[in-house]
Amino acid sequence: MGKVISVIGQKGGGSKSTESRTLAVGFTEAGWKTHLADMDVKQQTSFKWTERREKNGLSQIDCALYRRVDTAVKMKDSCHLLIIDGRPAAETTSLDVADESDLVIISTGTTIDDLEPSLELARELIKKGIDKSKIVFAVAKSPSPAQGEKAQETIKAWGYKVLNTVIPFKTSYGEALDAGRALHETSFKSLNEIAKQMIEEVHDIINS
Repeated sequence: MGKVISVIGQKGGGSKSTESRTLAVGFTEAGWKTHLADMDVKQQTSFKWTERREKNGLSQIDCALYRRVDTAVKMKDSCHLLIIDGRPAAETTSLDVADESDLVIISTGTTIDDLEPSLELARELIKKGIDKSKIVFAVAKSPSPAQGEKAQETIKAWGYKVLNTVIPFKTSYGEALDAGRALHETSFKSLNEIAKQMIEEVHDIINS
């Protein structure tokens, strides 16, 4: 039976799909049999990305669309790692996937408008029985290192764990995703290294 990582967020555009896809590629490259479950059957962000990836001749990522969490979770029986790309602003789905997960990543931007809904999501999960110890925040789309660090400190002040890696807002990341690539597959070594650090952090957490 495989491990389950869910990547969720209270708002759209919070990079949860970006992080899900990058983790899927990173863990697959590390030899894990990985399955990416796209729970947003309307937007199909991760699923369409895998189609672009295949079209551009890149290494394939096993991905499918799911309307129901219980159906997606069954995939953990046939892989080493199931990564669930949750629906934005869907508290019921977020609770269901969190309940089935070994690690819950809450993806957030750096502004108060991003951080406060993310905090409320974490509080709601804990209120409904999710173990706080398996929740970790991930800060992405940071306009500057200072703003990323400020967001991290805010999250820590709330009493939650947060990844050390902050994903900056960079055009090259968007261009990579448009081409079916992950964040560590850009044309820039420095940007790739940042994304690899994020993958390694999650790898260490899920193996601890």
